[in-house]
Amino acid sequence: MKKFKSSLYPLLVIVLFLGLAGIGLGLFRFTISIEPQPPDISSLPEIESPRTPAVEKVEKLPPALPTVSPTSPTPVASPSKSPDPEAVAARRGAFRVSNPTEHPVRVALLARATQSKAYKEPAHWDFAPMEGGSQGLLLSLPQDNLLLSKGDILVAFAQDGSRRYWGPYVVGETPIPAWNQQQAEWQLVLQP
Repeated sequence: MKKFKSSLYPLLVIVLFLGLAGIGLGLFRFTISIEPQPPDISSLPEIESPRTPAVEKVEKLPPALPTVSPTSPTPVASPSKSPDPEAVAARRGAFRVSNPTEHPVRVALLARATQSKAYKEPAHWDFAPMEGGSQGLLLSLPQDNLLLSKGDILVAFAQDGSRRYWGPYVVGETPIPAWNQQQAEWQLVLQP
């Protein structure tokens, strides 16, 4: 009986140690997996590719003439001018956002305080996938209207764990968000 107990204790200690080690590794999400061996392709028979038949001689046709509309002149590309800094600084407008992506997105704004280099309290808005459609949604703040101006900082990021993000964008300094002259608003369309 004594010999049985003396051989049982080391076995019990080993099992306890392995169990604790397994629990410890499980907490760190450590996994061991065995991948199957790739099949041996040297034993597979070779397959000959089918031969292409000889190409028959085809009669050449005259090229089709393009139809030209005489009323629509061809647009000429003009060199893009950088916008006047004073004109950009004067652009204060509403903010319209469209999320045509398949990700739920949060758009965050860090607005610059007027007449100062400091920033106001940040704000954010959440968008479902495909929310806003082609026209976008006009954003506002709970206490007043939202007007973006030069120097405001925008960033958008997916909330589904996909690690997608857009920005940071500086209003009036980066090409996005775009200024819509007709509606006097800044527009942000998140690209998928």
